Amino acid sequence: MELFSEIYGCYFTVVSRILNRAQDGMTKCEIEKIVDDGGFYDSAFHLLPALFSGEWNLLCENNKAFYSRLLGDIKRPLTTLEKSWLMALTGDPRINLFLDEEQINELRESLADVEPLFFNDDFNIYDKHLDGDDYADPDYTSRFKTILKAIKEQQPLIIEYDSPKGGRTKRQYHPYKICYSARDDKFRLQCAAFNSRQNRLQPIVLNLARITAVQVVESKFDLKDKIHLLFKETVCAEPVVLEISKERNALERCMLQFASFERQTEYDRERDIYTCRIWFDPADETELLIRILSFGPVVNVLGPDGFLKQVKERIRNQIERNHNR
Repeated sequence: MELFSEIYGCYFTVVSRILNRAQDGMTKCEIEKIVDDGGFYDSAFHLLPALFSGEWNLLCENNKAFYSRLLGDIKRPLTTLEKSWLMALTGDPRINLFLDEEQINELRESLADVEPLFFNDDFNIYDKHLDGDDYADPDYTSRFKTILKAIKEQQPLIIEYDSPKGGRTKRQYHPYKICYSARDDKFRLQCAAFNSRQNRLQPIVLNLARITAVQVVESKFDLKDKIHLLFKETVCAEPVVLEISKERNALERCMLQFASFERQTEYDRERDIYTCRIWFDPADETELLIRILSFGPVVNVLGPDGFLKQVKERIRNQIERNHNR
């Protein structure tokens, strides 16, 4: 069973957005833009004729503007499975980082008659590090929420940071994104700081657990979209190419394991196999390599040559170690 029903998939979302916006009227161009932005490459071919011709009887035209025939906004109900999934999330210790206590209690009360889809004890992650972030620490939670808000509002931060070598720094950073490593059980902040020697912004990654203090400050520069481009520059030009078989639920496991990476996946019907391309920051190369090797024979690495060479070397070393035991 799929967690989210196809009934509430892409087309439903796009049409709902149009109808909610069309309460006050929309032009044809505005509707076409919503379909282009939120749909698939062929969505316009399927959706626009049905909307504009009156086939679906959802819009009416008046003075070259289109209005929704529905009264009020569309608010779709959650499925039982979605409610069960949400209830399970309330038991995750990391939920405190994103919701306050009142919101969590309100969510639990509204789902009181729903059985959680899973419990944390249902999972045994054997290769997970034991020194993960302390999500129960109120100071950690407070700093996390301050950083998260600054990312949403695109505000710079003054951050005090304890480096692994024992030193402490205090400087201004422009936050970009918070990333989570399931293997390390740690959150990391992707941010940018001004490098006076190079006279430019420099991308930096900080462990949230090593941040001791954080303060929001006024921004002197308009960095909208510039930080995104800065981090895009750090991504490798040539992706890792994988072939993924259908055995052992490999595709779903890969999509979950590599969810934090930019990727593109295609299905070869003739060979009945998936091809996945993964773009990554060179700093994450070793972690990506370890994750790929954990899948064993259900994943085949095709390239690039440098990455493939590392895979072969690691496998060769492992075989030699096993042989010498």
